Amino acid sequence: MDLSKIQYFFAVIEHRTLSSAAQALRVSQPTLSRQMQALEADFGTPLFIRHGRGVAPTEAGKRLHEGLQGFERRLRTLKDDVTAASIEPSGEVAFGIPPSPRALLAVPLIKNFCNAYPRVSVRVSEETSGELRDLVANGVLDLAVTNLDEPMRGVSAQALGCEQMLLVGPRHAKLSMRSEVSIDKLANLPLILTTRPNSLRLTVEAGLSRRGLRPNIRIEANTLPLMTDLVSAGLGYTVLPSCGVALLLKNKRVSASPITDFRITWMLARPKDRSLGLAAERFCSMLSEMAREKINEKIWQQPI
Repeated sequence: MDLSKIQYFFAVIEHRTLSSAAQALRVSQPTLSRQMQALEADFGTPLFIRHGRGVAPTEAGKRLHEGLQGFERRLRTLKDDVTAASIEPSGEVAFGIPPSPRALLAVPLIKNFCNAYPRVSVRVSEETSGELRDLVANGVLDLAVTNLDEPMRGVSAQALGCEQMLLVGPRHAKLSMRSEVSIDKLANLPLILTTRPNSLRLTVEAGLSRRGLRPNIRIEANTLPLMTDLVSAGLGYTVLPSCGVALLLKNKRVSASPITDFRITWMLARPKDRSLGLAAERFCSMLSEMAREKINEKIWQQPI
């Protein structure tokens, strides 16, 4: 199976009609139809169901699409690297970052990278650390920022830096960054936390469990803006890395206190069983350098 046949298959999946896919690919519809028939012959099973409005993938087609996503990206990366072996990087870098460090890292990192490597496009995904780890492992992403509390299944990881975890409450709670609180205090507060098995939720539960305590979960929410909006509205408290609430604290929308002996270590996750392309390696180097700058600026601490 060559790269063009995979791209044809992806186009049919995306457009759901042969005519629209052929138009997007700039090939004739009969040519595309023959390619899909050949692909079905390769696998010995129908990959599409034909109906009056177009086509839909069969269960086998869905499985093939899922399995080929990472493979197709690796083929394109290899092609780009061979082409760019003696010139500047080109192609695509697929990067993932959790919501909390987004404001601190994502915009300046991508801006600097795009200025340095104008022939490379960047695709960014914002998900939880665990989801990003899995996307790196299966080849959908080249690299991602994740955290030490997520098991590193299918990826290798290096520590970037660590930072303080904060108890975040509404303004009227009058928490202070100059006064630490014990993790025990969380058991007596109405908490707004992510759903399980998010690593932050599990870490809070584990910290309280060691003291024979349980969290009082009032609201579950999986997006950072929603969590902080709910806190700001006075509906409860949450626990977040300091980089995730720096702007809110500056604008006095919330109050916060450091939690004693509670830190998060940010990691750079990359594939364990395959090498990165040239463009992704340059992106990786730039991210590592930015992390060192954050440590020098005292925004992060050296990883333990």
